[in-house]
Amino acid sequence: MTTQTDLSSSLSGALDTLLQSLRAAAPAITCSLAGEGSEWYYEINKKAMIKVPNGTEIVELTKYGADKKGRVVCQTVNNDIIRVNPERIFRLGYH
Repeated sequence: MTTQTDLSSSLSGALDTLLQSLRAAAPAITCSLAGEGSEWYYEINKKAMIKVPNGTEIVELTKYGADKKGRVVCQTVNNDIIRVNPERIFRLGYH
């Protein structure tokens, strides 16, 4: 009986480890800036305003919280770090 319990426990641990590694390797949800034309955003690292075309692919950086106005930190495909109103983010899901 002990062998079955040990085997079950070992298998359970292996499955937990596998699931954790799969979750860590999951792709980020693809998002883009909603709307037409371009918008001006404050680039956090450059401390300057930059013009970003709507439709630009972005990644939401969830490790940073929202500011007082509710804007979240995002990174564009050009590696610009900007704050975006969540209503301006179009979530495409996994691709």
